[in-house]
Amino acid sequence: MTQARPPDEEQFTYDPIIFKATDKLKIKLSQLKYFTFTLIGVALLWPWNCFLSASAYYAERFAHSPSLVKMLSSTIMTVSSIISTLFNFYLSQSQQGVNYNLRLNSGLILTIIVFLIMAVSCVSDFFIKMKDQIFFVTLITLVLISAIATCFAQNGTMAIVNVMGPIYANGVMVGQAIAGVLPSVALIVSILLIGDKPKAIIDDYEYVDKNFGVFVYYITATLISIVCMALLYLTNHYRTESAYSTLNQMVDLPLDAEDPPEETPEITQTKFVSFWVLWSKLKLIVLTIFLTFSITLIFPVFASNVKLTNAASSNHVFFQDKIFIPFIFLMWNLGDLLARVICGWKNSILLIKNPKVLFIYSLSRLIFIPLFLTCNIHPYTSADESSALVNSDLWYIFLQLLFGLSNGQLSTSCFMIVGSFCDDDDEKEAAGGFTTVFLSTGLAFGSILSYLLVLLID
Repeated sequence: MTQARPPDEEQFTYDPIIFKATDKLKIKLSQLKYFTFTLIGVALLWPWNCFLSASAYYAERFAHSPSLVKMLSSTIMTVSSIISTLFNFYLSQSQQGVNYNLRLNSGLILTIIVFLIMAVSCVSDFFIKMKDQIFFVTLITLVLISAIATCFAQNGTMAIVNVMGPIYANGVMVGQAIAGVLPSVALIVSILLIGDKPKAIIDDYEYVDKNFGVFVYYITATLISIVCMALLYLTNHYRTESAYSTLNQMVDLPLDAEDPPEETPEITQTKFVSFWVLWSKLKLIVLTIFLTFSITLIFPVFASNVKLTNAASSNHVFFQDKIFIPFIFLMWNLGDLLARVICGWKNSILLIKNPKVLFIYSLSRLIFIPLFLTCNIHPYTSADESSALVNSDLWYIFLQLLFGLSNGQLSTSCFMIVGSFCDDDDEKEAAGGFTTVFLSTGLAFGSILSYLLVLLID
């Protein structure tokens, strides 16, 4: 591969206008690329959101097997985290001669196949009438394949954006945050518009109803992946031998520009980069990624257990857990999204480029645990009074928003600066797999930490 350019070198590249409606309404190749990787970011997180959103359906699906209902969430989390950690490590070591565009597309194709099957399973009598134990194994197998698909797509994506430049890494991070915001919004809106449906009584001879809502959600996952593949094909069609550059460094060229530069070959790694070479250059960055996602997983524990301080004295829908809990998830995700977007701004004050500062900052987020414990984490002491040390819902909402902001700032800063600490494109591509290993390990460790935290606050 070619030697990476110095970070302070002025870079220009061929950036044609690929769509033009008016002089003001036009789309350049660089903008399409950013949108493409933002949508890929959505696609990377959407499968996990699908499983979470479908949990209520599967609780009904396994109504005849209460033991399977109890096992489902923990089994999905365990299988997904373990497979992701192991497979990301395997991909990080499988480098030489790898075509990262092919790896990304392979992940998207697998996702399409899995979620087409998942969608059909919600409306097909064949799956609905399948024995609970067999369907449970089938579901977990699909979760496993989905985790592998995400590993393929994530590994390929991060390798590509590390070479292309930090602005495209920012696009991926923003897309993942958008995928986090959408389910919370959808859940709140559906509760406000539809309310709670009466639960059906299902005896031993009744089957769960077909669920076209979950069907549409799964189909959406396949459509997002299909659109990502189409956009990747389009952007690669315009790829040139010039280095990729940030949006503000592009040169405008008309759609009919003559003699454009020739296309580059596929992004393929030519040499193996060892774990220890990457560790020597990126250790503080990947340790920050590990700590950030480990500590972040305490967020769902508090989001599900902290109660409103005045809920006992109000019957209004906005003061009930069914709205408050998804609202807290929304606040956290909005903070996360806001930080990721701002980190992508030119000369952003939120973008941290010093690995030592990132590491210390990530470690300092442990302070949120005692801060969350000041909120209404315990049962009410009376009908009208909470047990919160700080008797304010705004305080708790502010903490969750700040916690989300810190997650978005740290994770985006880490993934945006990785490329600047690598010496050539081979190292940048290998760093894509290297960082995702620490991301998945951090999530796995964080899930264990969350269980311990539940025991602590009970």
